[in-house]
Amino acid sequence: MPPPPFHCHESEILFSSPIFRLRRDRASHPVTCHTGDYYVLECPDWVNMVALTDQQELLLVRQWRHGTRSVELEIPAGLIDPGEAPLDAAARELREETGYEAATLQWIGQVAPNAAYQSNLCHTVLATGCRKVHETNFDAGEDIELVVTPLSQVPALVASGQIRNGMVIAGLFWWLHAEGKISW
Repeated sequence: MPPPPFHCHESEILFSSPIFRLRRDRASHPVTCHTGDYYVLECPDWVNMVALTDQQELLLVRQWRHGTRSVELEIPAGLIDPGEAPLDAAARELREETGYEAATLQWIGQVAPNAAYQSNLCHTVLATGCRKVHETNFDAGEDIELVVTPLSQVPALVASGQIRNGMVIAGLFWWLHAEGKISW
């Protein structure tokens, strides 16, 4: 039997920014009655795209990340706008970041990036038949390098730590699972 949920007595927004809000919940344990403060980052959902060309290539992007203070190699991704479906966000972000469009888009999984203190989900979409049809359209704070990579090189990029973003690796997992390449 799963543990029962905590009882939340009150919530307060402590800080608000364009990409997250910090919330403090005063909550009590349903069995022990211990009451304490719990902090939650209210973040928007986002979408990752495993974007494949017909030439057996994976579209990767290289960009500066302030969290790690380094340039990271990742799959295309972006925030889901309020009311936007993950597949629509995937098509929009793929076009903006790479200039590519997919022949097909398929939702293949989701994860909670950090259920201990984040409220959001990260969806993974498989984009196949990708082809370059547009110019990129970066946000004002973006400077992205497109890295079209043969699929055969992807395992080495993960193993060497060149691809190290946990949500990217989760997205690659969902792709391998959808392709039947992971044996449970």
